[in-house]
Formats: sequence, C-alpha cells, structure tokens
Amino acid sequence: MLFVILACGAASPARAQVDLVSLQNWGLEVFEEIDRTLQIPGTRLFAETASLSGVHSGGFNARAFVWPADTQFRVFNTLTQIQPATYTSTLRQFSDQLHAAYWDAGYRSGAGGGDRFYDDNAHLVVALAEAYLLTNDPVYLDRAIDTHAFVLEGEDSAAGGGIYFKQNNFFSKDAISTLQGARGAAMLYRATGQMSFLDDATRLLTWARSHIQRPNGLFYEGFIISTNNPGGLDLVNSAGVGISANLELYDATGSAAYLTEAQRIANQTLTRYFDSATGRINDEGYWAFELVDALNNLYLHDRNPIWLNQVKGAMVWLHDNKRDPNGHYGVFWGRNGTQVGALDTWNLNEQASVARAFLHTSTAIIPGDVNQDGIVTVADLQAFIAGWLANTSALSDLNKMQAGDLNRDGITNAADFSLLRGAMNDAGIVIPRNAVLYMVPEPRAWLLGVIGCVLVGTQYRPLRILDERMS
Repeated sequence: MLFVILACGAASPARAQVDLVSLQNWGLEVFEEIDRTLQIPGTRLFAETASLSGVHSGGFNARAFVWPADTQFRVFNTLTQIQPATYTSTLRQFSDQLHAAYWDAGYRSGAGGGDRFYDDNAHLVVALAEAYLLTNDPVYLDRAIDTHAFVLEGEDSAAGGGIYFKQNNFFSKDAISTLQGARGAAMLYRATGQMSFLDDATRLLTWARSHIQRPNGLFYEGFIISTNNPGGLDLVNSAGVGISANLELYDATGSAAYLTEAQRIANQTLTRYFDSATGRINDEGYWAFELVDALNNLYLHDRNPIWLNQVKGAMVWLHDNKRDPNGHYGVFWGRNGTQVGALDTWNLNEQASVARAFLHTSTAIIPGDVNQDGIVTVADLQAFIAGWLANTSALSDLNKMQAGDLNRDGITNAADFSLLRGAMNDAGIVIPRNAVLYMVPEPRAWLLGVIGCVLVGTQYRPLRILDERMS
C-alpha cells in the first residue's frame, strides 16, 4: 500500500501541562480511596466523613447527605463513560440504593429523613439525565423526569419566577436551583424531544438572566423576595452551571446565541476564579468542579484550547499541592496554601468533586486530536501515521486515541483516517476533494491508497511517505 500525505508546515502548539492519561489515573486513585475509606460495607452508598481511625461520622442515619451523593453520582457517570464494561452495573446499583434510601416524592437531604432541597434535586436531575444519555437505561430517565417535576414545585410567580432553595423557605429564589433546573430540563428535552422540557429550560434561564445575572455575565447567589433585588456573591458554582445551562440549550436548539453567552461567562471566570500566578482555582472544590465540567464541555463545543489548558493547569496545581500523603483532599482547591501533613478526616463531597474533575477532564478529547495536545493540527496526522495498523485492542480508550484508533475498535485503519479527515476539515485544515480514499472488499487489502494534500493558506510541504504491503 502506498500512503502519501502532503501537509503544511505549521508549528504545533506547546503541549499542555499534563496528559489526559495522568489525569485519568489521578481520578481513579481518588475514586479508589473513596471506595476504600467511605463506602459503607454491604452497600454501594457512602458515609459523609471518614477518619484515620477508620470511623465514619456525619450525615444522616449513618449515610452521607444527598448533596455529596449527587457529586458521587457524577463520578460514577464518568467512570461508566471511561470503562462501561466495568462500571455500568455499579452505577445502576448506586442509583437504585440512593433512590431507595433518599426518595420521598423528591430526594430528601438525608437517608430516610431531612428537608427536601430544590438545588439537591436539580443536581440529581443532571446526574440521572447524564446517566441515561450514557447508558440508554430508561430507569434513569424515569427518575430524572420525576425529580424534575419536584424541582418545578419550587417555582412560583414571586419575583417573576425562579426556584426557591428548599421547601417551605420563601426568603429568596436560588441561583443554583434555577440554573441547574434549566440545565436538567434541557438535558431531558434532548433525551425525550418533549417540548415541555425545552419550555422549562428556556423559561428558567430567561428568568436567571433578567433577575440574577450581573452585567459581566456572572450570577448573584439569589434574588431576595422582600427587597425585590438580587443578593449574595458571584460564586464559582453558579458560573459553571450557568455556562453548562447555556451549552445544553445550544445543543437543544442550535441557537448560536447560547454558545456565545457560554463563552462570555467563561471569559469572566478566567480572571475571577483562577489565580493568575499559579493557575489554581481558589474556591471550595464541591463548587469549583462545576466550573471544571463547564469549561471542559465548552472546549468540546468550540475547540478553543484555552478552556482545557486553563483547567489542566488548575488540576496539576491541585494534585501537586492539595493532595495529602494518603491521597485525600480538603475543602479548598487553592486557598490556605499547600497541604502539609495528613488530614485527620476527609469528606465525601471534597473527594468526589476532585475525582469528578480529574476524570471528566480526562474525557475532554475533541475528534481528531490524536496527540491530545488540545487542538487538531498537522501534528495529529504525524501521530496518526505513527500508529497506522496498530492493534489497540488491549489499550485503554485514551491510549487507543493516541495510537490513532479514533473509533476505538481495536485497530488504526482507514475508518479512523476518515474520522481524522473530517475533524481536520472541521478545524479548518482542508484536505481537498482530490484526496482519494479507495476501498475494495478483499479482506486485509481493502485500503489501497490515500493521496492527500493538507492545505493551510497557500503553502504546504511533504510530511511523510509510507510504503507498506498488506497481505
């Protein structure tokens, strides 16, 4: 087989601070420590707090509160995305036990008791809808729809709309309840096609924009009913959820205005929440991971490497400075300096937020980014050719991608080249129409030749020529 590619000589950007395989390994380490120290024996549920002595504490009825369980749900989702054969059944077991222990016409804050918070339930709509989109298991969709119905019980005409923080507390409409409610509703619309969910998402996000969004795009904590004014700080989680809600509505409607708004908010987060000297995120991890999720997803939408590289830098700082000798993490991702010595106790919410952030970032791979440097360039052609005809069946998904096996079917071949070509075209690196891919039916000889020229501007040069025979 003669494989000839001509490509431009544009320089590849500098490699990002950490490779995605390392991020995945860091996330798996945190997850395994959660399982080892916080899992309640005989169940798939978790305690609120663990200690060096092995004692569990906190929570309600010897179980964690539902908020950290929400975050752990999304850890299981990402694990299922990465290793579906291993974690699909574990995810379902966790969801079943969570539903049995916490559900009471809405998820209660504690296992078997406690108040019902609208923000907690909105988080779970997102987690359940995400699980459904990953697995197509209708149980998750049914539970997400039921939970969304409870979230909407917190919406009324006071202050023109929006959702309260919790049942029977009418002090203010809450940013997270409302923004996460909009995000979850848009996800349900994508899952079902039912216009009522799109109407919910649009209505809730429109209210948030008009009542609690600052001129710079960030959000107040809520809207105070008695004063008829927004109040509170512009917390990192509302920025993240605001970006995510806009991206979900962009996916649902195709309206570029939502993507533009997500980018506007994201630009503000780079100076508001990231430390310019170190790249760290200064805030509490159980809020900050929502911004990590959002910037990763924005990168996958607009392919601007600034979002992913910013997150990667923060993840490196977090791992190198806040991980204690036993692999545990405290509340703050940036403040209070470097962690010195071992933590006496550690909480599920802090560990789960770190695990989700590491794992979710490791999945932020745009199609065609073979060398995983955050952008599709000619360097990805070079990496692809280096992996040509490689047997990748024993590799992880990330390593398959690095070998050019973009469809992850166990071999780097012409099907993968077709995906790479499409990704390069999408990135503005045009492979002309006279690049020909011939396919013939004979086994192991179906790829006869690829002749291409990758043009960027008007200059190009030979990249590489391979001459191989396939029997």
